[in-house]
Amino acid sequence: MFKWQESAWSTWIRLGDRLPHAILIQSGEGWGELEFGQAAGQSLLCEKPEVGRRACGACQACVWFALGNHPDFRLIVPESLAQESEEGAEPGKKRSDQIRIDQVRDLADFLAVGTHRAGLRVILIYPAEAMNANTQNALLKSLEEPPPATVFLLVATQPDRLLPTVRSRCLKFALPLPDPDEVVPWLKEQGIERPESALAAVGGAPLAALKGAASESDRRAFMESLRRPRFDLVALAESVQRVPLPDFVGWLQRWSFDLQLAQATGRVRYHVGHEKLVGEIALRCDAAGIAAYLRRLAQARALARHPLNARLFVEDLLLQYQRLVERP
Repeated sequence: MFKWQESAWSTWIRLGDRLPHAILIQSGEGWGELEFGQAAGQSLLCEKPEVGRRACGACQACVWFALGNHPDFRLIVPESLAQESEEGAEPGKKRSDQIRIDQVRDLADFLAVGTHRAGLRVILIYPAEAMNANTQNALLKSLEEPPPATVFLLVATQPDRLLPTVRSRCLKFALPLPDPDEVVPWLKEQGIERPESALAAVGGAPLAALKGAASESDRRAFMESLRRPRFDLVALAESVQRVPLPDFVGWLQRWSFDLQLAQATGRVRYHVGHEKLVGEIALRCDAAGIAAYLRRLAQARALARHPLNARLFVEDLLLQYQRLVERP
């Protein structure tokens, strides 16, 4: 758990003994949501919790948890997030970004027996929206008729993609946007140059800023190209081929949002220090056109992990942007 999550943890421990059987932890992506969920899960299993219900890290339950083999804990994630060493993960094979229905069905045996340590049993699912409708329906029976001493922790960054029936059976617990005053020093410790700009560029998500540092030069080069209305579309599409499509769409979303914000208020949210440039480009755009393009990007974000043709996917979004900024 991170320092910027202290206030959220204070709210968490107030649940105390009134802990429901299913909790939906809602968060922005890259806020440390998985780490919070793991800390919460470990604290529920810890046999000698410290002040503030924090896991002690030393009892047998905590040792097992740290090793990833606690008998009363299950972590359900897509194959793409699993470690290569995990059973069923084949090195070199493209791994699914979805939580498979078999992963949920396999919980039946785990839930059918009593707990091993005479305490709680915890199932952590992340990201919960990686379950399709069939997988969510398979989970629904356990949420409707939960076994005793069982807690489900569903961590989601896009909770609206969960079925209403799933959401209605969970207590909603929202993680607040991390405080920049607590995040910036942490980013400096991680060796991030210009942490304020890095954090602003990803909308205040600390782990996204850390991850984005590896591709920061690519992002800056891409933004530099967008300032020219008649950029070479094919060449620009080629230059971002190694950038993960969700990241590429995110770049365009944040850039377009700033165009909209600059047009309306003269300010920017993500591209701090480039207010003049963004404002000049925004003047060339139609307000309705920016709004329509943002809606198109929202649709593209949902398809970014599984496009039929990645190259055409990129070129189509760039072509639509070019038409937007070429307005006389």
